[in-house]
Amino acid sequence: MSASLLKRILDMTRDMGAAETRIAEYAASHPDEVMHMSMAALSRACGVSDPTIMRFCRRLGFDGYQEFKINLAQTLVPAAPFEYEQITATDSVENVVRKTCRNSLNAIQRAQVDLVPAQIAEAGEVLARATWTGIYATGISEVTGLDAEHKFQRLAMRCAAVIGRKKQWMQAEQSRPGEVVLIFSQSGATRQMVEVASAARAGGARVVSVTAEDSPLASQTDVLIAVRPYEHTELMTPLASRLNHHLVVNMMVTVIAKAMGSQFPDQLPALDSWKTDKI
Repeated sequence: MSASLLKRILDMTRDMGAAETRIAEYAASHPDEVMHMSMAALSRACGVSDPTIMRFCRRLGFDGYQEFKINLAQTLVPAAPFEYEQITATDSVENVVRKTCRNSLNAIQRAQVDLVPAQIAEAGEVLARATWTGIYATGISEVTGLDAEHKFQRLAMRCAAVIGRKKQWMQAEQSRPGEVVLIFSQSGATRQMVEVASAARAGGARVVSVTAEDSPLASQTDVLIAVRPYEHTELMTPLASRLNHHLVVNMMVTVIAKAMGSQFPDQLPALDSWKTDKI
């Protein structure tokens, strides 16, 4: 039951009165806060009485508020720590499929717990105000940078993915106030990206990094979105962590759209040729 609790809360709002609906909407929007709030604090936040909260909990099938909070916590926190399953040469195709899917699902589930919404909100606001955004990445992270470029441009942002060591260094040295440098790095230890961040800040640009916390790149960053690298990034191509970087791009796009008063990404007209030119 816990795995679908947030969905159940939203699905049941159509049968609730105004006061219970406020509780439902608050719980669905701020689940991490609610699981640490007392009943009195939630009452104040929603402008309702304690008996209304008890009625809300019983509507969901719980004996009281404490049981509701326990189930809410189980919804948000994975049952076990993330553990990467190494794929080996002896694995069958069935095992390859199972391990790849399980690693990806577990990493996304952990990201829901590990990501700090305030960091994504701050990054989105900074990017929305930028006069121009340079998107920097190297290696496999270049795919994420190009994905961000495509999605940002659909919001009419002035931006470009800057690919290639020489081009990145030349562009970073020309950074100026009002511009933002957005960097994607799995480990945060790639010398090239750390030097780009340092050069951009020296020119007056702000640096937003999607990278590992407490990394060398994080120390050269104005706004950090901390994404834990789950695999040994120095030994293998980090698929699971890269998926989470793509999720962060989608989150930032939505925050930027809100800040700019733009349409949400899934409401924008299609720009791809497969949609506009298909037979």
